[in-house]
Amino acid sequence: MTTEERINLFTRELSYISDSNLKEFAKAILKDADEYFFTVPASSTGKYHPDFARGNGGLVRHTKAVVYFTNEITRSEMEFKLLDRHTADLLLVAALAHDIKKQGDGIEGHTVKEHPTLAAKFIKKLWFDKEGNFNISGNDIDYIYEVIESHMGPWQEPKPETRNQLIVYYADYIASRKEIVGLSFIDNNDNVEQTPIEEPVADSLMTVDGYVFTFGQTRGMTIKESYETNPGYIKWMANKEGFGNVEVQNLVKEFLNKR
Repeated sequence: MTTEERINLFTRELSYISDSNLKEFAKAILKDADEYFFTVPASSTGKYHPDFARGNGGLVRHTKAVVYFTNEITRSEMEFKLLDRHTADLLLVAALAHDIKKQGDGIEGHTVKEHPTLAAKFIKKLWFDKEGNFNISGNDIDYIYEVIESHMGPWQEPKPETRNQLIVYYADYIASRKEIVGLSFIDNNDNVEQTPIEEPVADSLMTVDGYVFTFGQTRGMTIKESYETNPGYIKWMANKEGFGNVEVQNLVKEFLNKR
């Protein structure tokens, strides 16, 4: 993947960053990232992430989701009154880089437990080696470092100690919930083919009458029951461009066409 292609994958996410110096630093992070970052799933097993973060390019899509949620939190009515724009930009850079070393140096081929510290050290070394290229203070780099290093929350040391560190932790936590489906923003400028891994479903159940939803607002219902409960949701699913589960979407379309 070329440098330009790497940057283009995150056009939307980079646009959230107001400070031009921090935006250039974020681009440098993407340029220097290991190649695997752009191809691997968000986790080795898929156990702790939703379908959109699984399969080829899953880590990219997970990262885009974390940056999106970080941006939403920092711009919310409550947080925006407390956070200055520069601090919000620092959090966005941290969100972009939080999993940049998810598989360490890439030799392991799986998630490494110490990836938060490795990612934090990665951004500090990048700044130190190329300090003359960025008009960013050491204090800002330390701030990003501490946010990245603590993003695993209660599951790993160090834990988030400040309200602002918790913002990226919560954004990562929300983006990792398995119930999340149909996030349109993750593929708006994402050229990585989405190949989510679905739980096996018996062929006999993959029919308009037999299929029972295992996700979303009508989990546990048939398509007919779901339509009677929430017709708007079923219509949205049928018409949603880029919906993650094509087989289910086709069943929904078939159901609506028969009505």
